[in-house]
Amino acid sequence: MEARALLALGHFRRDERAALAVAAQQAAFELHAVDTSDEASAWLSTHDAHAALLESDQSEALAVEARSSARHVRLPMLALSRSVSDLAFNDAFSWGADDVLPFGEVRSLLTRLRNLPREQAEPPNTGRGSALIAESDRTRRTVVARVLRNAGYDVTFAVTSDDAAQFSERPDLVLAVINSELMPAALPVLERARSAGSKANFILCCAPRDLRVTREALGELEGVAAVDGFAAPENVLFASNELRAGAVNNRKTPRLLYGTTVAFRGAGREKDELGFSYNVSAGGIYVRTLAPPDDDETWLELRAPRTDRLVRLVAKVAWRRRFNHNENATVPPGFGAQIVDGARADLDAWTDGCAAMATLIG
Repeated sequence: MEARALLALGHFRRDERAALAVAAQQAAFELHAVDTSDEASAWLSTHDAHAALLESDQSEALAVEARSSARHVRLPMLALSRSVSDLAFNDAFSWGADDVLPFGEVRSLLTRLRNLPREQAEPPNTGRGSALIAESDRTRRTVVARVLRNAGYDVTFAVTSDDAAQFSERPDLVLAVINSELMPAALPVLERARSAGSKANFILCCAPRDLRVTREALGELEGVAAVDGFAAPENVLFASNELRAGAVNNRKTPRLLYGTTVAFRGAGREKDELGFSYNVSAGGIYVRTLAPPDDDETWLELRAPRTDRLVRLVAKVAWRRRFNHNENATVPPGFGAQIVDGARADLDAWTDGCAAMATLIG
């Protein structure tokens, strides 16, 4: 079996590099470790990587450069962290990582590498139509584009308010993602687009403190949503899917974007894996990870929404999404689960937290 290439960027000690090489070999990868982003860029310019492992303050620069290239836009990237936390996950997702794992956890790395596809990705298709990203920040623009391209959109960029307003009226546009800092007065632009016959969905990305005011300003305007512009770029995909679904929503309780670290393990297992929640409801959760559990019954530990309380829940995995190159994907890799059991106090804290969060969002 031909070994796939694993590029590792970081300041690794000799023993750390040796451990990474062993994990790579066991997963049928060949390790190529470098110390600087310049070395990594040079290597990527002449080689095809099947995965990248990043542990460096230079990770963002390399990720943005790689994601800007059609050749590497679908390259799976794993971030190594000396201290896995909500901050570590949010930071890594902000520059385009697909997962975060503790530094030195060879078993966790091995599981994720073995779950990656063996074939190299073809350029994504564009079956979902044209999407506009109006964003001045290069990093954010690049990572949101990667999410939408992998979901099947043909992406166009605007970096000025005038360009964004002009592109918003294009008749072939199906989705527009607009940063409110680039276009502070977005509402008149959206109304003009609707008057011109646009049927596109619009997503406004704004600061968390402005979310409620922005949502209230949008009023009853259909096909428009506001999201946290500092949250994971995949939240844009969640919002676009909700807008596409429209009134077709049979869920008993609302599904909410909520990100926090999740420790999970198959029921009765000894070792936790770490993931990050993507969306939640009173009765379920979707957890981002490249290592979804094989067991259907899974134990979860995480903080309930709107509280500092840790809860332990028993969940039944309903479906898993491995890292693959599927243009119909509506969520990042991970698993969706139904909450089926737990201590009464934990279940109450969970449902109360979800209700409080839904009320806050409005």
